[in-house]
Amino acid sequence: MMKISIIGAGNVGINMFEALRKKKEIKMVSLFNRSIEKILSHRKKIFITNNINEIKKSDIYIISTNDDSIEKVSNELKGRDGLIVHTSGSTEMKVLSIHKNFGVLYPLQTLTKDKLCDFKKIPICIEGNKNINNQKLKKLVKIIGSKCYNFDSKQRLALHVSAVFACNFTNYLFSIAYDICAENKIPFEIFFPLIRETIEKIEKNNPSKIQTGPGIRKDLNTIKKHLNFIKSKNSKKIYSILTEGIIANNGK
Repeated sequence: MMKISIIGAGNVGINMFEALRKKKEIKMVSLFNRSIEKILSHRKKIFITNNINEIKKSDIYIISTNDDSIEKVSNELKGRDGLIVHTSGSTEMKVLSIHKNFGVLYPLQTLTKDKLCDFKKIPICIEGNKNINNQKLKKLVKIIGSKCYNFDSKQRLALHVSAVFACNFTNYLFSIAYDICAENKIPFEIFFPLIRETIEKIEKNNPSKIQTGPGIRKDLNTIKKHLNFIKSKNSKKIYSILTEGIIANNGK
């Protein structure tokens, strides 16, 4: 049975904890968080602590803190046997190099504590400093039920940057659309079929090949009308930059 401790009870940590503790091949032995109050609700499920020295001996230690804290936590775990991994998309694996066995276990998904994800639908990217550690991480991903991808730190950074464009920026654009709808008494749900259709199309096509709208058509009168309508200076700027990008991309 694989013994695992999770260090950091944020969105990623809690989702991983809840997914792993249900697996018969896994024994969750510790859940660490600097603020003990945030993990008190889990004390009946697992040993909890805010003292890193109290973390129980584990086969794998999963650091799921924010990126800026990974190196500090890694240093505090110095001398521990077992495999030390972090869950960051943009942090290089070598930040853990003070350990003999280290790696990365990065789930490519937007995660929140309030809505636990089904890890069977989440791709997990791994990297180990040795082949044996790659094999251990592949085994763990298989137990979780996720699809496994073996990427190095440079590839994972490219993936993380791409994810910001595909998810974070897209969601911000949704929020702009939501606000414009609210200001004009339009229910945002009217966009759901449009959004679903777009997602279904990009599953089978290069996104640039299915671009629609006034930018791709170079419909300057409509673009001008839209810019005159938009009240927010920030939204005007974003509209202009994205439209210029679509026009330029179409000219390739």
